[in-house]
Amino acid sequence: MKVEAGKVVTLEYTITTDKGEMIESSVGRGGPLVFTFGASGFMPGLNSEMEGMEAGQEKDITLPPEKVVGEPKSWPTKVIRKVEIPKGVSTKVGTLFEAGASGNQMIKFAVLEDRTNDVLVRLIPPLAGKTLRIKVKVLDVKDA
Repeated sequence: MKVEAGKVVTLEYTITTDKGEMIESSVGRGGPLVFTFGASGFMPGLNSEMEGMEAGQEKDITLPPEKVVGEPKSWPTKVIRKVEIPKGVSTKVGTLFEAGASGNQMIKFAVLEDRTNDVLVRLIPPLAGKTLRIKVKVLDVKDA
């Protein structure tokens, strides 16, 4: 059976940057990934690379940044009150800054509009600008 929309796929994977930095791996994390193909939040571009694969097949895939996180215009935006912006950060359009979120993870933002009391920002995905190498091994494909 082939990987296609609506099929349940069991997959082992390892994701690294093109510079060899480890991003994530299903190996050693408690088991492979099981998901419904075409219905998950996979990276743009990965579905087209995996479609048609069969159980037992392995593939090394290289995805350029736009196929990893999409084009910048597709990234989410958010309105932030100016009093919530870190001290010393300019609200000038085009300014890039980082701010902490829950769990102390830093999130990158780009200022799109500087308004009277708030700013419109675009959230920049952590993998933006990175080319990824993804090694996948399809373990199983079955009907949902």
